Amino acid sequence: MIPGIGTIVNGVGVLFVGILSRIIFKKEVRNFEENLLPLGLLVLALGFRETLKSPDYVLILSFEISGFIFTLFAIILGAVLGNLLKIEDKIKNFGDYLYKKFEKSDPDQSRFIESYLTTTLIVVTGPLAIIGPFFDVVESNLELLLIKTALDCFLVIFITSSGGKGAVYSGVSILIYQGFFTLCALLINSNIEPWISDSIAGIGGILLIGVGINLLGIKKIPVGNYILSLFIPFLVAF
Repeated sequence: MIPGIGTIVNGVGVLFVGILSRIIFKKEVRNFEENLLPLGLLVLALGFRETLKSPDYVLILSFEISGFIFTLFAIILGAVLGNLLKIEDKIKNFGDYLYKKFEKSDPDQSRFIESYLTTTLIVVTGPLAIIGPFFDVVESNLELLLIKTALDCFLVIFITSSGGKGAVYSGVSILIYQGFFTLCALLINSNIEPWISDSIAGIGGILLIGVGINLLGIKKIPVGNYILSLFIPFLVAF
């Protein structure tokens, strides 16, 4: 089996389903934000579920650290670095590039970019986006990425049907983001330890809660700036 085929299936599958959804749902939809409220509730619930997967403790340099403290440390450090690098702005700028390159005929640029950003954050902040490529490369196990592909496709259909045409381009984000972890898996060529995957799930859960809060319109949280938090467990382990 070709290493990385799972990520290709995931990214191309989302692109295909997104394009198909845009052909089917041609009618302009009003109240885009209100249509996303149910999705906000689901993402919020998913985030709370993932946070419960955080390990009880993390062993660092022979010292046991509370899993909660480690998650807090990872989120704060990732947020500081992400804010300095302005990652969310870079994601939006990439969305703006895609809009100007392929979607000039769409009169609502802000909705396009917002739907692209929202969909991208959901499909990359979950733990499957990181753990899946490792299982793909190390164990030739596509199960996790196939499950993720199905979930991502349903997400894109929902957002596209609500008027978010930018959702389709989250497939490009998947190919870039998960392609990076596929490359990491090829270089490291080792399994992810359970505490690493659990930590990623816990951190990803908190980021998903942030996305859910954004979708519900409670408060605008720059979740994109916190994505580097997901890398902290790897830095500690290696």
